Amino acid sequence: MALISKAKGRKAEETPSGYERLFGNRALGMLISKVQSAVISTGNELEGILASKIKNPQGISIQNINKENRIFKGIKNGHDIIIDCVIEKSGKIMLIEIKDGDTFDTKKVAGEIESLLMAKQHIIKSHNLKEKFLKYKCL
Repeated sequence: MALISKAKGRKAEETPSGYERLFGNRALGMLISKVQSAVISTGNELEGILASKIKNPQGISIQNINKENRIFKGIKNGHDIIIDCVIEKSGKIMLIEIKDGDTFDTKKVAGEIESLLMAKQHIIKSHNLKEKFLKYKCL
């Protein structure tokens, strides 16, 4: 479980964070930075929890299970795209972005949806698939 006490957060020698400027208090800014870091860690842990529940990993790529199948090298302006989970079953492929909680950071989600669409188009082209055989979701 992600703990605030173990979160990295902003280092003391780094320039003031937006949180520090917002609250006008360095200690509070540093704490909120650690809180944000812990929140991000819980999202990463969720992938691990889901991966640990998978009994048959055939056709499933998530966290450390068949990791190479969820990394799409150089397809986003020369950069890799890593999809949280890729499932290939019965001739169909599903790309899944996993979220912890019910609130999406709209700026980040827009980029993740763009990445899902780029990965989708890459797979359609490279696997010679029809679009109906490939879906994407944010969960």
